[in-house]
Amino acid sequence: MEKRSLYCVLHNDVEAVEMDWSKRVDIVKGIAHSLSYLHYDCKPAIIHRDATTKNVLLNSEMEACLSDFGIARLRNFSSSNETILASTYGYLAPDFAYTDSVTEKCDVYSFRVVALEIIMGKHRGELVSSLRFATTRNILRK
Repeated sequence: MEKRSLYCVLHNDVEAVEMDWSKRVDIVKGIAHSLSYLHYDCKPAIIHRDATTKNVLLNSEMEACLSDFGIARLRNFSSSNETILASTYGYLAPDFAYTDSVTEKCDVYSFRVVALEIIMGKHRGELVSSLRFATTRNILRK
C-alpha cells in the first residue's frame, strides 16, 4: 500500500496535515465496512482481534484496508469461543481483558479507539498524556 499504515500517516506531520475531515471520515467508514464484512458477511464470522492504526493500510487515494489477520479467529456460535487473550495493549476492551471470550465486541472497542485516534490526530497514549498534562497545568495556574 502506497501510503503505508495509518499509524505512519498520523505520525508524519506533512501527511497528517493532508488528511482533511472528509478523508478522515472516509478512513473511519472504510474500517467500519471492513469490520462489518468480517462480522456479518463472512460465514463463519471472523473476529480480527487486533484492529489498530498499525493494522490499517492506506492506498494512494487514502482508502483504508484492514490488514494483519495473524491473531484473528473464526466465530463459532456452537462453542464457547474461548481462546488465549491476544490484542495490542490499549486497544482491548477492559472487560474482555478478564475473560477468554471472543466476540465481535472486541473489534468494536478497538474500532472506537482507532476512530478517536483518527479524529484527534494523536495516538491514544499521547492523547491521555496531553490531557493529564493540561489538567495539571491548569491546576498549577490557579
